Amino acid sequence: MCAWDLGQERIRLENTLNNTDLDFSATFMTVNELNSFAHSHPDNVRLETISTLQKILKNLKYAKQTQSIFLYRAAANALSSILVNNTDISLSLPAISALKNILNTGLDVNHRAAAEAMGSLPLFIKGPKIDEERAELTPVVKWEEILIRNSFTPSRPPIMIGRSLVSAIDGGQKLIVLKLALSKNSIGSLNREALWMKYLSSNGNPFSVEFLIPSPLKINGSYLFRLKNIPAAIRQQNAAFNYKNSYAICFIAHNDYFTYPNTHKKERQLGKEKFREVIFNNAWLLGKLTSMGIVHSAPIPLFHNRVQRNRREDQGFYEWPRGGRLDAWLHSCRYPNFGPTGLRDFEHLTAFDGKSQKLYEYIGRHILSILLVIGSYFRNHESERFGLDEQGKPVDARRLFDKSFLKELIQGVFYKYYNGFVGRNFNGDAPFDFDELAQRMIEEMGVDRHMEEMLRAAD
Repeated sequence: MCAWDLGQERIRLENTLNNTDLDFSATFMTVNELNSFAHSHPDNVRLETISTLQKILKNLKYAKQTQSIFLYRAAANALSSILVNNTDISLSLPAISALKNILNTGLDVNHRAAAEAMGSLPLFIKGPKIDEERAELTPVVKWEEILIRNSFTPSRPPIMIGRSLVSAIDGGQKLIVLKLALSKNSIGSLNREALWMKYLSSNGNPFSVEFLIPSPLKINGSYLFRLKNIPAAIRQQNAAFNYKNSYAICFIAHNDYFTYPNTHKKERQLGKEKFREVIFNNAWLLGKLTSMGIVHSAPIPLFHNRVQRNRREDQGFYEWPRGGRLDAWLHSCRYPNFGPTGLRDFEHLTAFDGKSQKLYEYIGRHILSILLVIGSYFRNHESERFGLDEQGKPVDARRLFDKSFLKELIQGVFYKYYNGFVGRNFNGDAPFDFDELAQRMIEEMGVDRHMEEMLRAAD
């Protein structure tokens, strides 16, 4: 097709969308044609193309159509294609401005389409390659041998915290942690956790906030080992870790390693100043690591089906970037994988090497997870009140929320994550209303309207 024909084809598509009263199907087909045109012939795109696509995105005429997201997504993707592929830089600013305008003014489907399009813009982030070192023969060792070899004298008998055997050393300033594999399938991730500790500790210190990285111990040249003569604390407290070979790693951590910022234990709850510091530091750390191509995939475990997680292939995890029901969100927030010492549970770290769209989803999960933990901080001041009351009505705990403090936390999370990821402070107007978001969070997190499981039988 010659240049004149391409110009005529572009004008035909633009005129059809601008001057014709089309139904949804016809509009959808024409927008997809224009999207395909923008991808195939980027140098034949003009300002009129951008204004036509923006007009489609701003028009909510089709928003209630079941498949409307695909229409708005095609228009948004065409704009992102212009940004990436067009050699005429004079079109870049109008294209990005059109998408930003929708982020600031859009509702529901068109806002989502614009966000996804911007989230898919290429970033060229690639994570480090971690040497998967592992001994041919996994050493076997007793708990007592580990203590003797490293000249550790525990301050008190070890206890189980989750799946970790923990004992205080150095007069209570540090912890020795023996972390067990959940199952045979989790042995590899446990070994990688130790390797991530080693990598982050030996790679200089690019972190401008406190990040107390644990130090893994080697047993006969291997981070991974098998535990012989399982200690009584494990046998008595946790039958779930009865895996016959008892694979484990061992590391030294700060004594605040198992301190949770939103704990439900009243005697250990953080004051406002300390909670703010912990939340802001970890928002920055998540952003910084993500910019390095190191993604934490589970700041908290998000479930859409918690009660049947033991028999589902997806283990009930909330894995799609769409709207939906979070199952038992307060329980998911109880033990977040971050705290005063920074991020933890490095078995959930992954070296990113994929498309920006996937990174966009991870970033969304990070922000959502932190906001949920913030909400649970307020709720946990009366942690016994949740679900339904004596009359069968949803518990109303909105009075536990401090709106001005909540708004401050939301703003800080956004700005700190941005600074960590981009490397500089955010300038300009935020693409959402912090005050409105704070109020909506109080309404949704403060009243337990969706806490009762009615459709699924527990395993």
